[in-house]
Amino acid sequence: MRLTTKFSAFVTLLTGLAIIVTLIGCSFSFYSAIQNKISNRVQSVATIIDSRLVSTPVNVLSKQLNEIMVPVDIARIVIRQGDHTLINQTAKDVYRPQGSTTQYREITIHSLKNPGTTISMQYQDPMVNYFHSLLATAPLTLAIGFMVIIIFLAVRWLRRQLAGQELLENRSVRILNGERGAQVRGSVHEWPSRTSSALDVLLTEIQSAADQRSHMDTLIRSYVAQDTKTGLSNRLFFDNQLATLLDDQENVGAHGVVMLIRLPDFDSLRDKWGAAATEENLFVLINLLSTFILRYPGALLARYQRNDFAVLLSHRTLKESESIAAQLLKSVDALPPSKMLDRDDMIHIGICAWRGGQSTEQVMEHAEAATRNAVLQGGNSWAVWDDKLPEKGRGNVRWRTLIEQMLSRGGPRFYQKPAVTRDGRVHHRELMCRIFDGDQEVIPAEYMPMVLQFGLAEEYDRQQISRLIPFLRFWPEESLALPITVEALIRPQFQRWLRDTLMQCEKSQRKRIIFELAEADVCQHISRLQPVVRLMTALGARIVVAQAGLTLVSTSWIKALDVELLKLHPSLVRNIGKRTENQLLVQSLVEACKGTQTRVFATGIRSKSEWQTLVERGVAGGQGDFFASSMPLDTEVKKYSQRYSV
Repeated sequence: MRLTTKFSAFVTLLTGLAIIVTLIGCSFSFYSAIQNKISNRVQSVATIIDSRLVSTPVNVLSKQLNEIMVPVDIARIVIRQGDHTLINQTAKDVYRPQGSTTQYREITIHSLKNPGTTISMQYQDPMVNYFHSLLATAPLTLAIGFMVIIIFLAVRWLRRQLAGQELLENRSVRILNGERGAQVRGSVHEWPSRTSSALDVLLTEIQSAADQRSHMDTLIRSYVAQDTKTGLSNRLFFDNQLATLLDDQENVGAHGVVMLIRLPDFDSLRDKWGAAATEENLFVLINLLSTFILRYPGALLARYQRNDFAVLLSHRTLKESESIAAQLLKSVDALPPSKMLDRDDMIHIGICAWRGGQSTEQVMEHAEAATRNAVLQGGNSWAVWDDKLPEKGRGNVRWRTLIEQMLSRGGPRFYQKPAVTRDGRVHHRELMCRIFDGDQEVIPAEYMPMVLQFGLAEEYDRQQISRLIPFLRFWPEESLALPITVEALIRPQFQRWLRDTLMQCEKSQRKRIIFELAEADVCQHISRLQPVVRLMTALGARIVVAQAGLTLVSTSWIKALDVELLKLHPSLVRNIGKRTENQLLVQSLVEACKGTQTRVFATGIRSKSEWQTLVERGVAGGQGDFFASSMPLDTEVKKYSQRYSV
């Protein structure tokens, strides 16, 4: 029962009891007063009769009694002296209103002037017919009616005020739960009205502060990871990404290529041709590089130093990188002629392959050496630092065969890795996939771009989700997270299939399904993702955005999607205790999530020092080898550990 109902019922009951008690008291007082009045009158008549008995004969007195009896409604007078009756006088019938009843009271008085004589009188009860007179009871009726109306109006006013208080209370609860913006604005029905207005003013200021904080967070991330002149990623960000890949945490043979692109020395050109013309030509080349690199998913372009630009291509081979370099040189040939730049000697590319376990400094030294060789060759050219490293690449035909075989055989092998909260409890277990190519296991970061390229993302995700559901039945206490592609999620056909699949599951199972989406894809397709994310959350499924921190964009999408978790990219976690810039990035993301239901988790945690630094920066949980390494998903294990040392 709500407070309004309780209080209204209490006030109504209290007031009703007060009215009843007052009415009963007034009725008794009124009754007692009338009875005493009539009784006194009858006693007065008895005193007159007693006085007349002294001087008036009995036969004469009997004639006089009728005149005395009628005004007082005395029906009978009996005068006795001892056992002898002196007078037995009955009043004559008088006119009475139709419907009147007769009820008598009797009083006996001992004569004071005639000892031994008693006067007994029967008189009409005044209260018998009193209440039949509407005129007599009209004031009391009007009083009661007025009180009832006042009570009704008072209770109605109280209900309105209390209903306004409840509206204000409900809005306060929503604000405490993290809701902000227009959806928690007050209404005119809230009470007290000034409190509601003050709350609206504070919410407006908080929203303005949140917007400013969001802009500031974006500036912080830009300052830490972005080159201020070109808008590209800076050297620090590039080295972080490369170091993370070289770490090869899962020991699955991580590999790739670094391309170091050397452009003309624009500082010397600025002295000769002027700042305006030099800047124009510089940004023409930068736009060319940016547009070209966008063709390759997962590639990272950064300004490494002055006129050197670095490209990080994970899971690419030297053969593929040479093809990329050749295409880049062809695109340079298509530039319009310029007096400032020699198109035939404008760009030099150094290519270096890397393997997991190498250091960042070692890889970049090799890339620098290859770039110097390209410069020495003259003209637009590229050079490979070491082309004798064994090729690990697979052609498109081999990739397609491998992926199709994997799908036909039931999908990749599942591994699980727990995500742990700050108190050591398991929040969920992430399902990680690997496929076997005959020699070694291949991680999703390597084969998923090919899945997308061949248009098999929808088929792949359907298979993975269908495999996930039986695990939910097997482990009724576990929440399982599964990465899915945004490419499949934005397709209407896949959305209908996902809706039907989730609706076939029990509600308790749907609440334990977590879908992980990559931040870069979320930011790119935010408008198309909003409806399907709302559908998934309405059905009970939960959403996590992973690889956060790689894109230098506004964090407004966090509130737009209202995701449960934000998982940091491992590059932000690596040696975070020694990298203040990464601490700033993490703290800015944590601050951006305040006021929402989204919490920040870290991934790739390897040491206690990293975990302690992350906790100090407000991270709510983590995942990595510090807690537990990846393990094959084993259905023979009835129950995994629910607590880990933190």
